[in-house]
Amino acid sequence: MNAQDLQQYLLKVVEQTRALDIRHYEWREHNSLERELLPAVIESLSGAIDVFTHMLTHYGDSREDETPGAGSRTSDAGSGDGGDRVTHAEAGVQRITDLAFMARWELYREREGLGKIPSGRAAWAIVSECGRACRRLITSAIAIEDAMCAYEGLENTLRHLYQTELSRSLQVRRAYAMLRHTIVGDGPSPGESVRERLRRAAFAIARLVGNDVYADLRASDRMRIEAVQRQLTEWREANRYSDPLVGLRLWQEIENLSELLLEVNKRAELREHDQAVVAEAHAKLFRAASAPDLVPQDLLLQLQSLFGRDGELDRLITDPGSHSTADWRRPLEEVLEGLNRTKQEIEGLQGSLGPSLFSF
Repeated sequence: MNAQDLQQYLLKVVEQTRALDIRHYEWREHNSLERELLPAVIESLSGAIDVFTHMLTHYGDSREDETPGAGSRTSDAGSGDGGDRVTHAEAGVQRITDLAFMARWELYREREGLGKIPSGRAAWAIVSECGRACRRLITSAIAIEDAMCAYEGLENTLRHLYQTELSRSLQVRRAYAMLRHTIVGDGPSPGESVRERLRRAAFAIARLVGNDVYADLRASDRMRIEAVQRQLTEWREANRYSDPLVGLRLWQEIENLSELLLEVNKRAELREHDQAVVAEAHAKLFRAASAPDLVPQDLLLQLQSLFGRDGELDRLITDPGSHSTADWRRPLEEVLEGLNRTKQEIEGLQGSLGPSLFSF
């Protein structure tokens, strides 16, 4: 296989994976998951593992035979001596093989796990694990194809999927942040009863379930949301308003859920997006020769995409009067410091395993 063949093979596997309607199986009989969904996902994982193995073979051979005149592989080496060009080419090959090795290892683990699911496992849990495996496959493919295209001079066919995933994740985070803001806000109002708080929570959850983005939530998140929604309905229908302890426990469970959902911030595409936006905003506001007194309108629009990342930033984003540059310094610096620290921790952890599949 040459590079173009490998790219087409990879594209075919991704298209096959994206064609799987995993949500369809949430309401199917358990045996249909075992007969249809699991074999289909395992087949996709096997296809990806196979193409990554071919990549390791292809680029392992080409790395040994690398020469300065290897066509498109040295097309951007317009200056410097031959040694510089070889070093640059070797770095490109190394990135491809490192990513392929790491992706193959991760997908092998996913395939092995799906093959050992116990027969009594809940359907939503199986669907959730299948969804995670497919997302990991697609994300790995995007990163590896990006490295291949940069090295080979090929046209990228998958990178647009990264923007699709980022856009979806931003919408999901915003929906979760709105849920938490409605449920928790600045805390219970003075004199607000548990009944009133639960009524407010019920409306917030119903609004989320009716949101167009709800279909894009992970199966495990939807399972938790719908379980709480059922509890709210049961509590209301059982007329338990007279038992504040039962209502208070349910309220605390809803609070915990709204906090748990914001772990969406751990998604790699959101971390990378937020780090870029915060770093750019901080540089424009506090590192420029003449910092503006008020945050420019175009920058405010960019900062709105951070809604859900941090409570203090959320307050500034939703406050129409928070345009003073000074108000944004501490929250931006704290968020940037936290994101940088997380990035360093991840890179340190991956140092012994391989490179990040998301740093492209």
